[in-house]
Amino acid sequence: MNLKRKINRRIESEKRTLRSSDPANIHAAIAAMTAGLASHEQGNVSAAITYYRTAIEHHPNLAEAHNALGVALYDKGAVEEALDAHQMASGLKEDYADALYHCGNILLEQRDYKAAARMLQQVINSDPSYVRAYDKLGQVLFRLFLIEQAHAAYAAGLELAPDDADILHNISLVLMLLGRRTEAKQCLEKAIASGQHKPMSQCYLLTSKMYLCDWDNIEALSDTLVRQVCDHKLPLDPFSFQGFPTAPDNAAQLACALANGEVVSASLNALGSGSSFAHRRHPGGRIRVGYLSMDFRSHPMAYLMTEILQKHDRDKFEVYAYSFGPPDDSPERQRFVEVSDHFIDIQNMTDSKAAQRIHADGVDILIDRKGYTFGHRLGILARRPAPIQVNYLAFGGTMGVDFIDYAVVDEFVVPLDQQKFYTERLVYLPDTYQPNSFRPVSDVTPTRAECGLPEDAFVFCCFNQTYKITPKAFDIWMRILQRTPGSVLWLLKPDETTADNLRREAAARGIAPSRLAFAPKVSQAEHLARHRHADLFLDTLVVNALTTASDALFVSVPVVTCPGQTFVARGAGSILRALEMPELIADTPEEYEGLAVALAANPERLRGVREKIAIKRETAPLFDSTRYTHHLDAAYREMWRLHQAGETPKPFSIAPIS
Repeated sequence: MNLKRKINRRIESEKRTLRSSDPANIHAAIAAMTAGLASHEQGNVSAAITYYRTAIEHHPNLAEAHNALGVALYDKGAVEEALDAHQMASGLKEDYADALYHCGNILLEQRDYKAAARMLQQVINSDPSYVRAYDKLGQVLFRLFLIEQAHAAYAAGLELAPDDADILHNISLVLMLLGRRTEAKQCLEKAIASGQHKPMSQCYLLTSKMYLCDWDNIEALSDTLVRQVCDHKLPLDPFSFQGFPTAPDNAAQLACALANGEVVSASLNALGSGSSFAHRRHPGGRIRVGYLSMDFRSHPMAYLMTEILQKHDRDKFEVYAYSFGPPDDSPERQRFVEVSDHFIDIQNMTDSKAAQRIHADGVDILIDRKGYTFGHRLGILARRPAPIQVNYLAFGGTMGVDFIDYAVVDEFVVPLDQQKFYTERLVYLPDTYQPNSFRPVSDVTPTRAECGLPEDAFVFCCFNQTYKITPKAFDIWMRILQRTPGSVLWLLKPDETTADNLRREAAARGIAPSRLAFAPKVSQAEHLARHRHADLFLDTLVVNALTTASDALFVSVPVVTCPGQTFVARGAGSILRALEMPELIADTPEEYEGLAVALAANPERLRGVREKIAIKRETAPLFDSTRYTHHLDAAYREMWRLHQAGETPKPFSIAPIS
């Protein structure tokens, strides 16, 4: 709608609203509004604000003027004032959809999700044709983990605007979480075809294709996106970016992280919510360590972190757990509650209020356990509620921001010469960056027939998510099957479309589709028990097995890996080194293939490897959570010592205990 039509519509609206008012004031207010709209349209926001305020002086009850003022203030970066103006407008004019929408949008950005949802639902109630309100409501419900309701909101918006690129993009994220990946891919393709898409749609289209093992053109798309990130600093999703099939190197991953860091900072600046916390240096007393995560629940983190929280030296540390995940009444969550000194649910707090709570608790070291993974709350860390903030365990790479001081690594996942690719200072633990603890394993072993496995087959397995399976890794796997007669490859069961794609890709490489077996989802204890039928775990290459590798080794299934150049491509190697099994780490893809074939062809050698793993599980550092926690405690103490001494963060290494 052009400027003239906007002005005329608003003038006519205000004439009706002000019919009984003083005519002189009516004309003065309308004139100021007209001038404000013209200035705003021309990009002179300061002048527009002045004109809108003049209009309000002439008629304080002019709802349109308050609403226009709110838009201009928002554009100027005065977000709180903008919200006040929109709230004033909505109070002056019943069912004022536009003002309510702007309120909801600001509350969404402030992460006040419940209030935002109420506002946006009011918009829809007053104007069911308000398309953008459905989009924003879907975003709010998505962030409240109300996934089905978010899908319904987006679907309603698409009924009104079937080609809306933003809603098509956003509904695809919901469909991914619902496991409806083919539909997600179709929505992203439609968004891109509209010509109104954002580069992030291409990023998630590639990710969808990776999950579906739909490999047509994915390497070309991957190459294009990596070049765009490196050349144009596009802020693609860093977690997805790490796994692109053309394996972005450390420099590319840093570029992606820096671009996203700028987005986080710009968002915070737009909200006017920079850090205002003063941090003290206090002598003596226990160091207060806060873990910030949405995964204090039934999640793989439970098998990595629970014992660590329990075993922190309580003479030196006080442990806080800040949970912002979905509601969960699982035994795993209850265990986290039990092993923390303080367990605080901050899911319904805004980033600002959560940061205030963490600061009020006097947390000295805040540990970010999400990074750039789904559901992160970087807005909390960006406000600097703690004097020391750490990237730990969730995101394998740099965050590219100035408000996280350290990243916990080991010398294998991040060699000593790689500091230049990290904005954090690197803290090196002596054995491995990854904690581990003992897992529950069912005493009941299903039969091979129950697992869909041939009785006499040699069973290669990989229980990673399908997005980690790249065409090049699959090429190697199929050659391994070709060179190992009577063998099968056992994978986690995906949706049927993905399974069919994998079968088709196997056939294209000369392997009978029947040689792929699929393991349905079961409990963790049952899943570990069925590992007893696996002979050898084949790692993925661009993004390694991490928890899945530890799971296999815990039940003495050998894991063969071939490290790449980046953190996520070296995790399984770190795990194997901590188990003192370096002989399972290949230097090249050719060696990886040869090692797998050789172990399959030599039952005695393979038996010896399995027996060694069983011994090392009890004696090597990998599953020694007490030793690991001792090293982590030492790292936290050194971070705090440097801070207390007034020194800036610096890289350091922790010496192993004897």
